[in-house]
Amino acid sequence: MRKKAAKTLAVPMMAAALMLSACTNNGAGSNEGGTNPEPSAANQGGEQSASEGTKEELVTLRVLVMETGTKWNKYPDSAVAKDIAEKIGVKIEYVEADENKFNVLLAGGDLPDIVRADVNKFEKQLIEGDLIIPMDDMLAEHGKDITANIGTVVEYSKKNWSNDTGKLYFLPPQVQPKPGTAISPITIGPTIRWDWYKEIGAPEINTMDDLLNAVEQIVKNHPKTEDGKPVYGVSMWQDWGLWPYLIPPITFTELTGVTSDLTATTVGGSKFISTLTDESSNFWTAMEFYNKAHRRGLLDPDSLTMKNNDYMAKATAGQIVVGPATWAMGDFNAQHPEGDQGYIVVPAGKLAWTGGVNPLGWQDKTYAISKSSKHPEKAMQFLNYIYSYEGARTMYNGVEGTHWTMVDGKPTLTEETLALKAKGGTDFEASALSLDRNLIGLGNAVINANDNQPVDLFTSEEALAKAATPLEKDFAAHYGAEYSGQVFKKLIEEGKLNTWTTWMNGMSDDEILKRNTVPGVTLTEEQKKTEAALKELAARQAAKIILSKDEAEFEKNKQEAIEAFKKGGAEEFTKFYNEEVAKLRAAHGLTD
Repeated sequence: MRKKAAKTLAVPMMAAALMLSACTNNGAGSNEGGTNPEPSAANQGGEQSASEGTKEELVTLRVLVMETGTKWNKYPDSAVAKDIAEKIGVKIEYVEADENKFNVLLAGGDLPDIVRADVNKFEKQLIEGDLIIPMDDMLAEHGKDITANIGTVVEYSKKNWSNDTGKLYFLPPQVQPKPGTAISPITIGPTIRWDWYKEIGAPEINTMDDLLNAVEQIVKNHPKTEDGKPVYGVSMWQDWGLWPYLIPPITFTELTGVTSDLTATTVGGSKFISTLTDESSNFWTAMEFYNKAHRRGLLDPDSLTMKNNDYMAKATAGQIVVGPATWAMGDFNAQHPEGDQGYIVVPAGKLAWTGGVNPLGWQDKTYAISKSSKHPEKAMQFLNYIYSYEGARTMYNGVEGTHWTMVDGKPTLTEETLALKAKGGTDFEASALSLDRNLIGLGNAVINANDNQPVDLFTSEEALAKAATPLEKDFAAHYGAEYSGQVFKKLIEEGKLNTWTTWMNGMSDDEILKRNTVPGVTLTEEQKKTEAALKELAARQAAKIILSKDEAEFEKNKQEAIEAFKKGGAEEFTKFYNEEVAKLRAAHGLTD
């Protein structure tokens, strides 16, 4: 999944990417202070589908996503895709775009049916540009599950994401008002070739230097893949903005951004530092890490020019030792489903990315309906589906009667489904179960009011153990656990790792909701220009800094860059940001 996270002044959750999942170009989350088809308005019809017992035209809805390397389009005939076609008569097709292409499409105005974007960055442009439509009139007829299950988000969206119109334009995925208790396989964090890491004794990784030392040992043992390709310790891609410099260090720094890449705070914090001028920031932590990797001969020489798809191809070929997330390692695991050969997130640093509380969802993946769509009501029906208990459970767990059944009044995954998940590989991926969590409206720990069970049945202790892949089982056994999440659970209980919700321990449900629904800072047009210029400057400076030949040159380039960032307005930007945070928190009744 690509996790990229909600952007309020609540705890940063990356979904991602960051990770999140899934992931975004920025990967921040909710934090108190986290063949590319060409777009077209024309949808293809003519196919037939059963919907509530009647035959109707199967409509293709195109969804513009600001990320590359997604997998949804690979499986148009998956069990999940077929269920969506049966239930609401639509086929979903992604239109991928990096940030540049995304902006070009917005400027052109002729957009796919649904737009998935960062509401805090594109609200004004999408609404004032008359590119999206309000959903209010369709909500009563086609949005009953939205109203029932995420009513708080609907009202928040009308108030805070409507460009002062009071209308409903935006709905974010992964809405989850309360933390869950289970720890599913972690997808974001230092993601390393487990067989190679285990081979060197799986040394503790407390710092990024520890990580680099482990990587160096592995590359020494495995300089080439089995088919003779060079193995690189560390790599990255350059078409997601500053993402490679802001997200990977979070496990070690516990610092994350909210509505701007130029500022960061500790998880649960509300005092922001400058990403570019504070030497303790993720940016400078990453600069030091990549420069050391370069000087040790561990950095992929293509790192400063490569795009995400090229990176994923290298990961699939087994050429990269460690990456930032499981979803960033291409199809290597799917192609090696047996034994201990594969990439897995290992315990490292101070923080475990276990998921968290997102009362307002992942805001950098927020959905809106395009004015160009010829099927706005179908788009509304689809959005309602992803926020329904039925839709969320299907997208997480598959089809009732095939992948899970009711046993003594309790929804239960079948042994075949658990075995399919445990086997992993392309067979499980092709089912599309939990394939893209950015496409699921409700967080996996949300309780289905109809049966009092989480919408994601894979989160039970029994399912986590039974559905563990051979790789996950081998990893867990090494640490004396039954499944991978339990490895992290023990470390968290022992106080050795924090989570994205540790700062909420002891708070009431009302307090958690209050602190996670502080509106995020909205940048002025002038501040947006400053931000864009500084991000462009940072990307240029990063290459020079990373390629420094020794510590002395690194320090020289570092100080020159910091001065350039100061001249570009980085510190004034941070001052503005903190002042806005203070105002928003005070208006929300928070002064601490």
